[in-house]
Amino acid sequence: MSAPSFIDRLSDAHRAAAATLPGASLPEVSARRQAALETFRRHGLPTARLENWKFTSLTGLERQVPPQPANEGSIDAARLNAAAMKADAFRLVFVNGRFDAAASKLAGLPRGVRLLPLSQSGPELPAALASAGDDRAAALAELNAAFASDGLLLQVDDGVVLDRPVELLAFGAPALVNLRHLVRLGRKAEAVLVENYRDAGLAEAGWSNIVAGVELAEGAKLTHIRLQGESAVTYHAALGRVSVGVNARYAHVSVQSGGKIARHELQVEFAGRNAEVDIQGLVLARGTAHIDHTLHLHHALPDCRSNQLFKHVVDDQGHAVFQGGIRVAPHAQKTDAQQLSRTLLLADRAQIDTKPELEILADDVKCSHGASIGDVDAQQLFYMQARGIPAAEARRLLLSGFAYEIVSAVPEGALRDHVEAFVEAWLAQEKDGQA
Repeated sequence: MSAPSFIDRLSDAHRAAAATLPGASLPEVSARRQAALETFRRHGLPTARLENWKFTSLTGLERQVPPQPANEGSIDAARLNAAAMKADAFRLVFVNGRFDAAASKLAGLPRGVRLLPLSQSGPELPAALASAGDDRAAALAELNAAFASDGLLLQVDDGVVLDRPVELLAFGAPALVNLRHLVRLGRKAEAVLVENYRDAGLAEAGWSNIVAGVELAEGAKLTHIRLQGESAVTYHAALGRVSVGVNARYAHVSVQSGGKIARHELQVEFAGRNAEVDIQGLVLARGTAHIDHTLHLHHALPDCRSNQLFKHVVDDQGHAVFQGGIRVAPHAQKTDAQQLSRTLLLADRAQIDTKPELEILADDVKCSHGASIGDVDAQQLFYMQARGIPAAEARRLLLSGFAYEIVSAVPEGALRDHVEAFVEAWLAQEKDGQA
């Protein structure tokens, strides 16, 4: 008898886990999960035949054994404190895809703010599990809908300004972990959200599959920071879908520094005029890490602005991917869309694939893209060494300066300190003058 296929093993794991998943007693939710699993069964994992996946392969996942049903988990205080923000923040902690109430901090929420794990959300659960489509490009999101064991729900009412950041801290495991997040800001509401993904200190291969939905109503403002620093043997695939309303502002900073394969795809829809989106990202890849940022920005309405700035530091046999797609609809006049990718390749076998895509169907627009690839500036390195700075330290300082343009996009204070510490921890691992 032949061994069961990858998809058959996933189906068996789903049957074992179904009764433990949120909403298992609700026919509507159970039917949605089953339909999502069938969508994944039809299409399977995305492959290089898809244009948006041409540089990133997930075939290694098929050799991994799908997990048993997720178990309750907890994280030790030392590991929690090392990863958490050193700031006064509301915090939701997830371990092995499950909410850890003891490690979380939700006391003191102001009126008009609903913040809780998705497993306790009740009526919002069907909306959070909404379909992402019926094709291979959406297959991972559908797999997430079938298996999602928990996630974050954040709803901020009209006019409410959340005075403390919301921190989502997730520790992976040697298993398939699916988290599903839903963020909704009402008219003129404001919030700061920090997503932070770490492994639990385990050297075994794990697979995190994350989906986040963000909806910003008229005049809302969201600052969204995303940190991903899991171990060198893990897989991490994430999809963010963002809708930006009239006069709303979405500021996003993403820093990725770990994983065998780590991919973050962000889809942004301009759903109202005079909306503004600023997306900045930093990739720090060494060893054999493969780290992919893929963006799709749809300027569907006039008078909107977007800016993309991504930087990559790639060493050893690391591989970075940047795909920045911008579509300007025929009637989206007065669009201003800018994109820039800059890369430092620090070793002969380090790689970057960068693919800007501009589809401009309107006449009165300002759109541009640019890309640069190089090594650390030898003259700057010589200048610093000539003034007594050791080569390794000089190199680290130059890399830190290169990265700081992205770090400085984070609001000043404890939040920026947290992101800077995340970056500096990676840079501190230099050896023999190499990053």
